[in-house]
Amino acid sequence: MKRLGTALHVVANRLIVRGEQNDGSETSIPRTNSWVVDQKRTKVGKVFDIFGPVDNPYIIVRPNRGIDAAAHVGKKLYIDEASGRDGKWKRLRS
Repeated sequence: MKRLGTALHVVANRLIVRGEQNDGSETSIPRTNSWVVDQKRTKVGKVFDIFGPVDNPYIIVRPNRGIDAAAHVGKKLYIDEASGRDGKWKRLRS
């Protein structure tokens, strides 16, 4: 789990998250469609868009169905690195 940032507010049912710097050196900018989780590793949603300065970007998170976006305002959110396809997304044809 990599820290994404703190949820600031909700706009049009999307969470606005203020990105944080990792280790004080560089900001790790997440990829779009990366899973966003809370401290309990519950899937909150996916990264929808990224905007703002490179040092401290703002990330728009599209919440999953059934998730109350307003309940996560003020809380720390994380990127779930475990989920993914390990780069093997294409099926080989023979």
